[in-house]
Amino acid sequence: MALTGRVYCWVDADAAGAVEPGDLITTSGTTGHGMKVGDHTRASGAIIGKAMTSLAKGKGLVLVLVSLQ
Repeated sequence: MALTGRVYCWVDADAAGAVEPGDLITTSGTTGHGMKVGDHTRASGAIIGKAMTSLAKGKGLVLVLVSLQ
């Protein structure tokens, strides 16, 4: 659990596409995972942070910059 800083987050790149640095990460339907934001309107209030590393496909750890909004 983090309120601010850089932390690794489990991300599902199959849920909404490949994750690239700079993509926003939101909650996913996959338990315990985040995913790339596809629709910024729907993700409002559910943003985990901003990806700092990439993930091309599958599930894996992505470094995420977390900050309170």
